[in-house]
Amino acid sequence: MEGWHWYRPGISREEKILVFKLDLSILLFGCLSTFTKTLDNQALTNAYVTGMKEDIGLTGNDLNYLTAVYYSSYLSFMIPASFFLTRLPISRILPTMEILWGISTFGCAWVHNLKQLYVCRFFLGATETVAFTGVIYVIGSWYKRDELGTRMALFQISAPLGSMVSGYLQTAAYSHLNGRHGIEGWRWLFIVCFCITFPCALIGYACFPNQPNNTRPSWWLKQSEIDLANKRLEAEGIMKIEKKINWRALTRVLKGWPWYCFVFAWCLYDQNQFWGTTPFSLYLKASDRHYTVSQINNYPTVGKAIAIILTLVGSYYSDKTGDRFGPTLLGAILVASGSIILVVWNVPEGARFYAFFIDGAETAMSTFLMSWASDVAKHDSEARSIITASMNCIGQVFLAWVPIFTFDPTAAPRFTVGFIFSMVTGILHVVLACFIQMLDVRRKRKEKRRVLIYAQHGTDADLSDLDNQGSTPSTGEEK
Repeated sequence: MEGWHWYRPGISREEKILVFKLDLSILLFGCLSTFTKTLDNQALTNAYVTGMKEDIGLTGNDLNYLTAVYYSSYLSFMIPASFFLTRLPISRILPTMEILWGISTFGCAWVHNLKQLYVCRFFLGATETVAFTGVIYVIGSWYKRDELGTRMALFQISAPLGSMVSGYLQTAAYSHLNGRHGIEGWRWLFIVCFCITFPCALIGYACFPNQPNNTRPSWWLKQSEIDLANKRLEAEGIMKIEKKINWRALTRVLKGWPWYCFVFAWCLYDQNQFWGTTPFSLYLKASDRHYTVSQINNYPTVGKAIAIILTLVGSYYSDKTGDRFGPTLLGAILVASGSIILVVWNVPEGARFYAFFIDGAETAMSTFLMSWASDVAKHDSEARSIITASMNCIGQVFLAWVPIFTFDPTAAPRFTVGFIFSMVTGILHVVLACFIQMLDVRRKRKEKRRVLIYAQHGTDADLSDLDNQGSTPSTGEEK
């Protein structure tokens, strides 16, 4: 691991032990939590194409409406929850929400009509409100910049891994459990998902930490290790979290470019990563080639495998070089190429499969964008929390309703409107990545100049003069 620079070269034995413990406590629960969320969410699509549609009488756009109900509940509490993430005991909140999530998933196994499924989806959205942003926030709170990307990558690949496993689980459930004890195979999938979710919550209760400045000693982290963690963060100039809600922080963040650029980028990400998931499954189900149930569930997992590989390779590269732009641009170009092929449509079946598969590169984009945004706001905990929560929340707002009009299930297998929409947003993502890089380069130059002036003069007056000259990074960063 030392050869791969998992640990920063030259760190002490005490710091290495601390980072090892953080990896186990934060990443173990974080990865399992995201894995179960994606597993259970993907289960809806897998169940839909494996008998649920016919068993409970789903028609027309019902699948997209179920997704809209889920996101409506999920988003209702997202922004307010981002403030409380910095003030409530995350080590208890996240595992508790994990248990409630599992119970809601278990309920999906026993629905008999659309209304009952709507209720379950509503509670699933409500219980996931702080899960993703909560783990992202804790990762960004404990790790240093050159440790962040690799850890973020391991966390993010648990999402496509969950989608992959869901497909394989549905295939296994349909093949081996369908009809067992009078229960359909698609219902067994939700039951198995619940059995996987519950142990994850127990791990969270056992070792998942709060923020560094309000974590108490435990059987897992000693006081000396907590003190070392805070010293590491102070060395990078990371602000401690205020206990009172600082509304000025929100105003400060909204005055800078990072909030707008990264939120827009995340909106594009959410739209572009969609057509490789449910639309691909619907394409396979409606195809005149008559793909089998196993093929319908298993083929979409190839894109998830691509996402995992690109996430690991891209994040390792960006951590070692500090280049967040390169992997982001490459992923955006690959996805745009796939959407163009689907717009053309009259191509060999292999080319269409490539187009659907390569959309997995967009899933990897979540790691690059979150790491990039965390880098830009690294010195301001409030800004980092608001930006990352806003990215996730506002992006999901559009994901909740846009697919209703762009990817109507009745249009399968050819989603003409959706493919054209994806091509446009894919090209926009390429352009936006270049624009963010231009602004980030300018920010780094201003920051470097700020540090040099402070080193030469060491007075706040000099820094204020520099601010008045328009050279302060507009990221909400304050030291």
